[in-house]
Amino acid sequence: MERRTGLRGQGIAPARTPVRTIRKNTEDDLHEKNPEIPYVTAEHAIRDLVCSLMERQDRMNEEILTRVIDLQYRMDDLEADPPAIRRKKTAGNPGVPE
Repeated sequence: MERRTGLRGQGIAPARTPVRTIRKNTEDDLHEKNPEIPYVTAEHAIRDLVCSLMERQDRMNEEILTRVIDLQYRMDDLEADPPAIRRKKTAGNPGVPE
C-alpha cells in the first residue's frame, strides 16, 4: 500500500525503480573491479569445489567398476571349473566321499 497526499494525489515516497533496472545494476555491481561481494572469487571457489567433487566421484566410480570386473572374473573362474575346486576340498579331507 502506498500513501498519497490528499491535496494532489501524489505519492509521498519516491517512484519505484523497475525490476529490470535493479537487476541490471546488480549485475554491473557484481562484475565491477572491486565489488562488496567478491563475485569472481566466489565463482572460482565454487567451480573448484564442484570440479573436485566430480573428480572424486569419478575416482570412486572407477574403483567400484574395477571391483565389479574383478568379481565377475572370479565368478567366471569358479563356474568354469567346479570339479577342480571339489577335488581341492576333498584332497585335504580323505574321509569325505566325492
